[in-house]
Amino acid sequence: MLKIFCINCGGKKLWKLGNGEYRCSVCKKDFKPYPVRDLRLTKREWRRLIKLFLLGVNTPVLSTELKRNPATVGKVLKRVRLAMYRDVPREVFTGVVEVDETYLGGQKKNKRKEQLRKDRETYGKESKRGFGTTKQPVFGILARNGKVYAKLVNDTEARDLVPIITKKVESGTRICSDTWRAYTGLATRGYVHRTVEHQKKEYTRGKNHINGLEGWGYLKRKLAAKGGIRRKYFYLFLGEYVWRYNYRKLTIKQKTDRLLKQIYTDFSANY
Repeated sequence: MLKIFCINCGGKKLWKLGNGEYRCSVCKKDFKPYPVRDLRLTKREWRRLIKLFLLGVNTPVLSTELKRNPATVGKVLKRVRLAMYRDVPREVFTGVVEVDETYLGGQKKNKRKEQLRKDRETYGKESKRGFGTTKQPVFGILARNGKVYAKLVNDTEARDLVPIITKKVESGTRICSDTWRAYTGLATRGYVHRTVEHQKKEYTRGKNHINGLEGWGYLKRKLAAKGGIRRKYFYLFLGEYVWRYNYRKLTIKQKTDRLLKQIYTDFSANY
């Protein structure tokens, strides 16, 4: 059953008003319900938690600061990351665009024997670097001086990547990539395609490079710092990485307001 509490004082005795808002019988204030279902967080606590999260404070410190158990904080952060994941750029990219692919997953030397055994049972091989790995492939599109779009994909072949490119990048746009075979036919689809050959240690050719998207290392370091992430949660942390980049120029208050609005939108749509 959906539980709603006052976002100002945490009171549980409420009156529902005709405009969809609620009035608290304790503090007498009107409010719109926030997604507090089984999390008794006031609006002030939501704002404080999101602000600290955006500043990079980890879960144990958040738990101490808010005087909440780590499980509750973990549930809240999952909802925040889900809001980030859903707040994706809707526009079609133009100008100069970079495309690149990478793989998420821990290094073999850091994996337990049990995990290596599961890799062999599931994929018939152990994980390795690059093409043919058992790691999760990720594809990214970056508009220079603009936003980034990233998505988990099944594979990095043309059948997986080209449909995403044609949907997210306007025809006639200049696309910069490496020489991976999946990008071979972009010129025939109406794009101005420029490449750099990483295998020959060529990382820039004039204004043609993919140095913007080569920042995948930042995401991998963040994931590694958490001691490993289950594959089914990769999309949440990828969404966080993309969101932080796209709204990097906003103030902390603007970011907090945007996330609260998205969280409330998700909440209203589901309940």
